[in-house]
Amino acid sequence: MNYFLAAALLFTTPISCFAETNKVQVIELQVTDNGFEPNSINIKPGTSVTLKITRKTESTCATNIQIPSKKIKMDLPLNKTITIDLGKLEKGEVRFACGMDMISGVLIVK
Repeated sequence: MNYFLAAALLFTTPISCFAETNKVQVIELQVTDNGFEPNSINIKPGTSVTLKITRKTESTCATNIQIPSKKIKMDLPLNKTITIDLGKLEKGEVRFACGMDMISGVLIVK
């Protein structure tokens, strides 16, 4: 009976449960007195990426973030997490910076 139940569960499980096409890498960034932390992140090509960014300090010019290659510019309110969906990233680098382009970081897709 147990073999029958296991086989029934195996063959009735939707195939989409095993698909890897919907993987999302969530990256948590903080803005501190040291800038964006971490400021360099490695990502595998073809991975969908979501950034979650929290500004933890008032002593910074990074009160917003810009991601020029994605045409994104968003405010970073103090102690509130914002979410940015970058979609699927291909090989290369995705640079991000404060609005004044003084504090920056990079997503390295390789």
